[in-house]
Order: sequence, then structure tokens, then C-alpha cells
Amino acid sequence: MGKPRRIAVLGGGLSAMTTVYTLMQEPNWKEKYDITIYQLGWRIGGKGASGVNPEAGYRIEEHGLHLWMGFYENAFRLIKDVYKGLNRDKSAPLSSFDKAFSQQDYFIFTEQVKDKWVDWKVPFPKLPGKVGDGELPSVENVIASISDFVIDLFIEWLEGYLLENQNKKWTQKVIDQLLKVVFWKETRVTASKKDFISKLRQRLSRLDDDIIDNVRKNFIKTIDSKELQYRREEEIDYVFTHWDKLKNFIWKNIGKATQQNDVGRRAWMAIDLGLSLLKGMVKDQVITINNDELHFDFEAINDIDYGEWLEKHGADRTLTVGSPIVRSMYDGPFSFLKGNPDEPNVEAGTILNIFLRLLFTCKESVVWRMNAGMGDVIFSPFYEDLVQKKKDIFKFFHAVRDVSLSDDKTSIERIVLGRQVTLKTDEYSPLVNVKGLDCWPSRPLYDQIVDEEAEELKEKNIHLESCWTEWEDRETIILKKGEDFDDVIFGFSVGTVPHVAKELLDHSEKWSKMIESIKTVQTQAYQYWFNQSAEELGIEEDKLQSAYVEPVDTFCAMNQVLDKEDWPTSHDPKYVAYSCGVFSDAEHIPSFDDHDFPRREKLRGLENCREYIEKHLSHLIPSLYDDEGNFNWDALVDLQDRVAEERIHSIYTRVNIDPSERYVLSAVNSSKYRIKTNDTDFENLFVTGDWIQNGMNAGFVEGAVTSGLLTAKAISDEPEKIPIITDNWSIKKLEKDLIKKRELEKIE
Repeated sequence: MGKPRRIAVLGGGLSAMTTVYTLMQEPNWKEKYDITIYQLGWRIGGKGASGVNPEAGYRIEEHGLHLWMGFYENAFRLIKDVYKGLNRDKSAPLSSFDKAFSQQDYFIFTEQVKDKWVDWKVPFPKLPGKVGDGELPSVENVIASISDFVIDLFIEWLEGYLLENQNKKWTQKVIDQLLKVVFWKETRVTASKKDFISKLRQRLSRLDDDIIDNVRKNFIKTIDSKELQYRREEEIDYVFTHWDKLKNFIWKNIGKATQQNDVGRRAWMAIDLGLSLLKGMVKDQVITINNDELHFDFEAINDIDYGEWLEKHGADRTLTVGSPIVRSMYDGPFSFLKGNPDEPNVEAGTILNIFLRLLFTCKESVVWRMNAGMGDVIFSPFYEDLVQKKKDIFKFFHAVRDVSLSDDKTSIERIVLGRQVTLKTDEYSPLVNVKGLDCWPSRPLYDQIVDEEAEELKEKNIHLESCWTEWEDRETIILKKGEDFDDVIFGFSVGTVPHVAKELLDHSEKWSKMIESIKTVQTQAYQYWFNQSAEELGIEEDKLQSAYVEPVDTFCAMNQVLDKEDWPTSHDPKYVAYSCGVFSDAEHIPSFDDHDFPRREKLRGLENCREYIEKHLSHLIPSLYDDEGNFNWDALVDLQDRVAEERIHSIYTRVNIDPSERYVLSAVNSSKYRIKTNDTDFENLFVTGDWIQNGMNAGFVEGAVTSGLLTAKAISDEPEKIPIITDNWSIKKLEKDLIKKRELEKIE
């Protein structure tokens, strides 16, 4: 074996860390790879970076709200593996995966009814098994879960209606319409239909009311008589006709109830949404057959917005498309163009994939909270593992300034870096210990930087992660192909590409089309520390609320992190919560020489926070407001003990405006322009991040991790040993292609 491949990794986000970690798990990695990670500023993590603030109780300051979902199979398997490899004392704060995460099995959705906000607490179903165990439900399993959901809703509604109206004739009409929908032609889903009918019969058999019992007997008799007599002559339009008749019949009878009570409104929304989803999935061939197996082809409907797609298949614009269940699928991935709440935009297929996984495929719990900052739960373990393997793998304070091509435009020839500071020693030690836990700080550790530069950084409050910083590089470093690197991994966000790799856009239509098509959005977040407990505030200890007022639509208690912070006893918080949402683009985003731009945008974010507190936080924490609607500013923990509204400055407000911080959207018709990790048009360039083709194609942790695994698979000479948990046929094909390519290279 010759010299190891020198790999320059540009950026330390989750995808890049996944790639590097995976490659360095190979037994003989030292013989294969010589990896160096070049990182802007003092910390890794990308949009998932966090920092503890030593000037404010070592409070955890995030880019925004980060939660993991129970369907993140690759992400959980990866982080479990990372924790297994750590040599931490069992008594340490985050010594194991189980100590690093807390579970939650519900969301609170917020509905606006007659100009009033109403909370809707929704528990989520969960599959058996453990997160990250590698087991994915089949399409049949998902259909069965949907069937269970529909049956439970139908029977609950049936019970309530009969008890109130004593109307067997009406119920039998509904049953007749339902049977006509169930018994349709496609023989490949016969097993699913039988399972649906069997479960429906079992559920009905539990009803004991006399009137319901009479209907139950007739219903079961009807089912038994038709169970094996599936219609053969009618085509799929037959199903849709009776689907619509059933829905119209239900609406005629409970339509008035949608505005009279919460149960009626939510029942109709769920029925309307469920029927519209199923109708659209069948009619637009999202449910297809591949290799004689049922398969979801979500890409088939990525040319239309999710809400528009639902409406196209009969969903009510106001009650269903405007419902919190649908709106939350825009809020979660920040799907508003330029941060404008009036411009919702998300690919129907991409978000339907996520919706079905979220609702029907989560294991153990739907929500997994990190028990410290994301930087400390996720990226400190990565850092700890990698520096044990190669001490000098990280080059902090190395900003990528330009990436240029070879003369023949076929490969990356040169990388220009700016060394931002001068260190006192060769290596930078980035972590600080807080109550036994190694954490990333919210600013550089100045004592490791030469005194003159450190003093200037502190005096001018220089932000080294900002593109608009007035700080100038201390040195320009040029890396050359063949001397300093052989291969390059782009590990930074897609928003950064036009600023550091313009030559790629000029010489590749694939790259220029991708940058034109893939949109990004700014986000904002507020973190509040209160001196009152959940009981004193009168709210849930683990309150998690979505689909609230735009643009700051999400609120989440984060009390599980408080024991990792280190506040003075006199100012010890009892409750901490985060709010987040999109942040509209400025009318004009200036060039990077406008050094005052970040300050102006931060002020705009602060005013947004003030308006949110004055107008909207009262619904979430009503006890903090007096009878006239005035907010109790004294409830905020403030180390400076400021008075009244001045305490707003104790809230950590953040606006993510830098190109690397902007959230990657899944705008209509954009996924097809995402680049594959190894299909970059340049022979020694690999890309990784939540913005490449990864089967999820949204700005979620699972997509980022899958991207990193794909990149490792593309680089490794043993790609077959890097498993990826996926049911996406495009990604499965890419995996096979990567393995086949490597086999051919070995033969050659």
C-alpha cells in the first residue's frame, strides 16, 4: 500500500464529522487516510454548534432549537456508537448515550379558532424496537399504522355520534360508504385490506352500548359477507368516487360541529387530511411497486407545494391545509421563502416522507431532547474521539477564502485559507470544563491567543465566525493539490459555496443550477431563563409547542439542560425555554465590507423579541402577565439586575444571517438539483451536508448524517462495510453504484 490519501475537509458540521468519524473507524485507517479538518473560528458543529457563556452563568447558547426525532435511524446508530467508544468515567455528566438524551412522546399544536389560540396536545404512536437498531417499517407496516389511526378515530367518532343521536340508519350509511372505499381492485394490497378489516372488527367488538352493539353486529356481518369478495371490475376511480361521497356525507352531518367544539373540528380535519393523503398517494402514484414490493416514490410529487397538493386532492383549505398538523410541517423545516410567513413553500413529496415517518415510524418516543447544548452532546464526543486518533486533525481559526480549479477545470487544484489568529502554541485546545463536562465556549479561549491579538479581539468584541467581521486574517495559507491534499470534502453549508467556490459555478452547469434552485432562509431564536419553576409559572415542565403565531412559531422548555449550567446561587434559574422561527431577509443584504450589518440585524431581532413578548408569549405563559397584559420583566434571571424592560438584554437573542448559518430549504422542485456526494464534475471533490442528495433532502439531522455516511462510502475502499439504514430506492441504487465502482477500481 502506498502513501495514505491526504484529505482536506473544509468545515466541521455534522455531515463532515460523520464522514471523518466513519472513515477513521476502519481498522487500518492510518494506512489509508491522512485527514485534516480546516475550521473557521474556535468550534465545530456548523448550525448545530453551541457555546457556554462564562460571563453569564455558563449558560448554554444555541443557534436555535435542536430536537432529535424517533425516526432518525442513522443518526441514533451513529451517536450510540460514538458514545460506546468514549473512555468517560461512569459518573461523568454525559458518560453514555442514555445520559445524553431525554424522551418525550407528545407535541402541543396551536390552533387559531375565532381569533383565539387553542392548545391541542397530541400523543404520538411509537413502533416497537430501539432507535438506531436498523429496523425500518415496511410500506405495509406504515399502511397498517395509518389504518389503526383511522379506525380509532372512526370508532371514537362513531361512539360519540351514536350516544348523542341514537341514529343507526345514518351510521350504516357511513359504514356502507367506508366498505366501498376499502374493497377496491389492487390485489397487491389485499393483505393490508384484510388486516384493516380484522382490526376494525376487533375494535368494534369492544363497544358495549346497546345501540352501538346492534350496529356492531350488522357491521361485522357485513364485513364477514364481503371480506373475501374484493371487487375486480371497477378501476381506481371507483374508489375515489366513494371516497368523496363518504367525505361529503360526513361533512354534511358534522360540518357545523367544526366551529362548535374542538373534537368535531379535529375529527373532521383528521378525516379530511387522511383521505386526501391516501387519495393523492394512490392517484399520483406515490405508492408504487418496485421489484415486486410496495414502495413510496415521494419524488413523484416534488413539483408541487405540500398544501397545494393536499388541496388538489380535496383537502379543505381552511380547516385542513390551515390546520396546525399541516402548518407544523412548514414550521419545522422553516419553509418560508426569504423568511416571509406569507410565502410558505415546501416540496410535497419531501415533506410527506417526513410527515409519515414522524407520525408512524418513531421508536421509543417521538422527541428526543439533548441534555446539554448540542455542541456538548454531539460534537464534543466527536472531537474527543478524533483527537485521540490524530492529535492535530483539527486546524481551528482557518477560514476557507477560495477554492480554485486546475487549468483543465477537472479537479480542485488550490485552496486558499485565512489564518485568523496567532496561537501561543501549535495546537488549540477548544473545550472548557463546566461541572465535570467538557464544553465548547461561546467565544474563543483568549488565553491561548497571543496577548496583543487577544486584547484587540476582546476590546472590539470581534466575532470571528461572521463574514462581516472587520478582523483581518493574520496570514494567507495556500494548499496545493499533490503537496498538501489529494482529495477535498466540502463540509460547509450550501450558502457558503458562492462566496468561496465561484469558479466551480462558472465551469459546471450542475453546480450553478443547484445554487440557483436550492434556497436558504435566515432564522431567529430567543432563550429565556426564568426565576420561577414550572409549577410557579403554571405550565408544563416539558412544554413543547408548535404551529403558533408566525414567524416565531415554536416554543420549547429546555429544563433538562439547567443542571449543566453554572449560575451564581443568587441568580439560579428555575425554568429555561427557547422560541424560534424564520427571520425575514433584510431589504438589502450588503457586501461583507459593511461591518455594521450584523449589529443592525441583531437589533432587528431584539425588537422582534420585544414584540413577541408584548403580544404573543402571554398565551404560552399567561401567569407572567397582569390583568392589563403587562409582562413581568422581573421574572427573567439577569446577572446585572437591570430594571423593567431593560431585562430584555438578559434574553439570548440570535439571528442566523451568515451564509453558513442559513437553513437549507426543500423548496418546490429543488431536490432534483441536489448533487450526489461523488457526482461533482470534479474528480477529487466530494460534497457532504444536508444539502446534497441523501433521501431525506431536508435540513434535518438524519439527512445530514446520511449524507456523511454516503461520502464515507464514496471515499472508502470498503464501502460495503459502511451500512446505511434507508428504504429510499435512489439512495439504495447510489450505494450499489459506489460498491460496484470500487470493485471495478480494484480489478483495474
